[in-house]
Amino acid sequence: MHSTLNEDTYMNKRLATLALAALPALVLSACNGGTGGGNSALAPLPNSAQASHAGRAHGLDNGPKDLHAGGATFPAYAYNLASQPVGLGTQPQAPPGQGSLFYAAPTNGTIFYCLTGSGYGRAEFTTNNGTATTACAALGASPTGFGARVDPLDFVGSDVALKSSEYTTYKANRESGSVQWGEPFEFPTIGGPIVYGFRPQDFVPSNIKLSTWTYCAITNGTVSDWNDPAITADNGSSVTGGVSQTISFFFRSDSSGTSYLFTNHLNTACNVAFKPPYNKPPYGSPSRSAAWTYGVSSTWPGPGSSGNPNPHFTGESGNPGVLAAIQATAFGTGYVEGAYAASASPAVSQALLQNGYSKTTGAIWTDPTNKKQVKGALKKVTSKAITYGEGSDSVPLGTSAPWCILYIDPKNWVSPPTNTYPIVGVSYWLFYGKNNGVHVGDKKAIINYLATSKNAARIIDKLEYIPLPASIHTAITNALNGNGGSEPACLQ
Repeated sequence: MHSTLNEDTYMNKRLATLALAALPALVLSACNGGTGGGNSALAPLPNSAQASHAGRAHGLDNGPKDLHAGGATFPAYAYNLASQPVGLGTQPQAPPGQGSLFYAAPTNGTIFYCLTGSGYGRAEFTTNNGTATTACAALGASPTGFGARVDPLDFVGSDVALKSSEYTTYKANRESGSVQWGEPFEFPTIGGPIVYGFRPQDFVPSNIKLSTWTYCAITNGTVSDWNDPAITADNGSSVTGGVSQTISFFFRSDSSGTSYLFTNHLNTACNVAFKPPYNKPPYGSPSRSAAWTYGVSSTWPGPGSSGNPNPHFTGESGNPGVLAAIQATAFGTGYVEGAYAASASPAVSQALLQNGYSKTTGAIWTDPTNKKQVKGALKKVTSKAITYGEGSDSVPLGTSAPWCILYIDPKNWVSPPTNTYPIVGVSYWLFYGKNNGVHVGDKKAIINYLATSKNAARIIDKLEYIPLPASIHTAITNALNGNGGSEPACLQ
């Protein structure tokens, strides 16, 4: 496995000479990691780093006007095309990729967003762990820091909203004594599908279909071979030409909002009394269960995790790490945000998943690349679904500014309507309400751009994400501006 220091030095030298050409496609390093995440030398994704922005320098600035953020990888392909700003903020770092939200945002400084995973981001948001100013690691490596110039970060991305215990930690560390960063401002930003990726060249059909029973049974380890009769029944014939091929399954090794969203769906969809034909062979039987017994967690709790050894399950860091492992592994699969799979080169396909059953036509198959089906799964995500001041553990945070916490319970999408794509999620931004005036103008510009710009919506929609509806955006801008003056503004 390559040393992070050597990778950072290499990447910084390379980026210093980068012109308008895109960087190479995502590739694996020489080591294919275990549960600690091992793809430590991933190059940025296609078109992930450009050197200009709206006619002015917008990359490698590493100056006081630049914004530094990080966290969730689920939405990061929309944010910066997964262009990882490897290294320190005092050194050249990769700017956001052309065609991304952060590239197009009307800010004075460059926005450097380090993909670390949601849990790592929230931990730094609530506590000065010393990682804000530590070097940002390469894509696919275990996170080490955010590469910022100073603490705190300008904002954090997370696919899981703050829970009450995290808010208590926040109060103790970010709003206590001489440290007064104000109440947190948290709001949803973007939606998208979580998919089962696979290499199309490994299989007989161009599309693989997985019934709910089957994808649950693959993920809990019951189905471990692509030639399993359940997969054959889903597809009408063997997807391997009748040859036994072990399923290599990749999960997130880091503290991940994607894992939370994915296991939350499994906990709902798999723990049911399956109806015919899925309650009998070739599907369920007394000795073949699709139940998900591992619960819901941001840290992968299933096969391959600590205490649940399974040689066919391997952990990788971040959505880019999982994607790269799938790309490099014959007959591999795993859960990854759809935009990463859609952008992958070499190509990664996305399985069609069942959501519904008709007695006349059989399983109803849904496609994560079908915008209508993904939007349909998120149709309840409107301003009516916002619970102000609520924590992700369903406990009110107790904040003095509840209008600044725009929480949407995953119950609004965890079990979507028939004929919509079944596994989706929503991501958040977390800002400090008061940051001594640092970059406030640019922070407001980013938020307003996300909420009011048609161009932002086009960027999101183009990259296999779903822009949130106007009612959500109105709620965000109202909170940003103090709801017309009736309350203090959420960002000062």
